[in-house]
Amino acid sequence: MSEIHVRAVKMADERAILALVHEEMEAHARMDARFRLRADAGARYVVYLRERLRDIDSSVFVAEVEARVVGLAIGTVRKQNVFFEERRYGYISDLMVERAARRRGIGRALYDRTVLWFRGLGIGVVRLHIAVKSDEARAFWKSVGAGEFLVESWIDLGDVGVAAPPDGALAGTAVAAAPPDASPPPLRSGFDYPDDVLTGRGGSL
Repeated sequence: MSEIHVRAVKMADERAILALVHEEMEAHARMDARFRLRADAGARYVVYLRERLRDIDSSVFVAEVEARVVGLAIGTVRKQNVFFEERRYGYISDLMVERAARRRGIGRALYDRTVLWFRGLGIGVVRLHIAVKSDEARAFWKSVGAGEFLVESWIDLGDVGVAAPPDGALAGTAVAAAPPDASPPPLRSGFDYPDDVLTGRGGSL
C-alpha cells in the first residue's frame, strides 16, 4: 500500500480540495435531501476554506497518496459558555476522504494529525457533528472513541413565513417603536453550536 502523507494545507491544494468537497457534498445530498446544496455552494466553500486558513484558531490538513490530495481535515478551537467547567474544546468541522481511497487508514491518519494539533494547544476534548444517515461515518467516529453528547434535531416548519398572532394576543401590550434605521439584535443560542459545513469521514463524513 502506498504511503499516506498528512501535512498542512497549501494554497496550491485548493483545486484538489474543491474536487474532493464537491464529491462529498453531492454524496450528502443524495443520502439526505436536507443537505441539498445552493447553486453557488462551491464558491461559498472556497470562502469558508480561506477563512479557516486565515483563522489562528483553525488548522487545515490534507492527506496525500502518491503526491495526490485524497483527504481533508479542518479543526478549530472553540469555547463554551462561561458557566461550563470545560471552556475550550476542539471542533472537527470537516474530515473527508475520496471515495476511491477509503478503507486504507487515511481518515484515521487525518484524525490523528488533527488531534495532535489540539493536544499541542492543551485541548483535551473534541466535538463534531455526524450525519445520522451515514452508517459509514457513525462507524468511523465510534472507532476513534466518539460518543453521543448533544443530539441535534430537525423540525420542518413547512412554508416559511410569519404567522399572525391569535386574536387578542397583543391586546393591552405596549410596543415601543424602533428607530427607522435600527437593526434587529443578533440572535444567539444559549450554547455554542458550530456553523459547520460538513462533518465526518468521506461521504457523510
